[in-house]
Amino acid sequence: MALENLTPSDEEIKSAPNPNYLDGDYLKGVLEMTFRDGNPVAEKLVEEIFSSRQIESIYLVGAGGSNSYIEPVKYILDKYCDLRVERINSTEFETRRPKPVNEKAVVLFTSHNGETEDTVVAAQWAKTTGAITVALTAGHESGLVEACDHLLPYSKELPGMPKTMVAYLFAAHFLKRSGSPVGAQLIADLEAMPAKLHDIKNAERDRGIELAHKYKDENIYYVLSSGILSALNYQYSICIFNEMLWLDASDIHTGEFRHGPYEVADADMAYVFLMDGGDNRKLDERALKFTQRVTDKIITFDAGKYNNVSPLLSPFVIGVTWYWFAHTLSVLREHPLSVRRYMWKVAY
Repeated sequence: MALENLTPSDEEIKSAPNPNYLDGDYLKGVLEMTFRDGNPVAEKLVEEIFSSRQIESIYLVGAGGSNSYIEPVKYILDKYCDLRVERINSTEFETRRPKPVNEKAVVLFTSHNGETEDTVVAAQWAKTTGAITVALTAGHESGLVEACDHLLPYSKELPGMPKTMVAYLFAAHFLKRSGSPVGAQLIADLEAMPAKLHDIKNAERDRGIELAHKYKDENIYYVLSSGILSALNYQYSICIFNEMLWLDASDIHTGEFRHGPYEVADADMAYVFLMDGGDNRKLDERALKFTQRVTDKIITFDAGKYNNVSPLLSPFVIGVTWYWFAHTLSVLREHPLSVRRYMWKVAY
């Protein structure tokens, strides 16, 4: 079958399911359940792993959205622990075969359904090195779980935030065990997050919808961020705009903006800035100020305005403010976020 024939008809696209995860109390309930179930599992797993042997490095491995969702964990561990911490794409990990992946390494593999071929193959290779392997997945009975030593589970109820919360809990309990006060504080902040996030998502609803109406006809979006948000721009570009909406997009680190990408900036370009209140904010503001001199087509999602939320939790805040925009965009463009042309349909 020719690939072009796999494109759904307009009628099939418009009739596809398109749930809004921000409706009502759904998000709050899922995250409360995630913390309640995930916190003791993460604590027990961290104790079991790090009391069993000397660990020198932690590798965070995944593909697509799963790869980008764990960047905040790398950021936190880089900032507050002494171990070597790396985040790497699954296929790159298996083909590069980093030398520090050995019996003194922990490798955390992420895949929502646990059946991502690239990630399963990467886990199978890691097992041959003697490294401790952990499957962070909602696919509790899956190829990834079978390939790994340990399971760090979360519910399939919601694809992104539960995964991120459980990954955070793993990092937080590791830091707590290592004696860092950041660990205990992060655990407390995560427990309070569902209620705070519920209020934030309600507060951001109207603005997200309004922005989608204003920018629904753009042909390409540039998404910029840095720091703990520096993989969310990648996530939104390749997973939301490219994969789910079939729109052109590019992700740019704000620290790299002046080193090439700003040469194509003009009045017709649409820019999306993801910002927080962390130390890296000066990078974002510098890029934003330049862009404001070129175009008025600028969207900002700023977690920094919520002073009652730690900058370390800004990916959660950006997640809900962004989702109002993305979901409304899908409705206005009559292209539900669940529609695919090739994914899960063709051999690759």
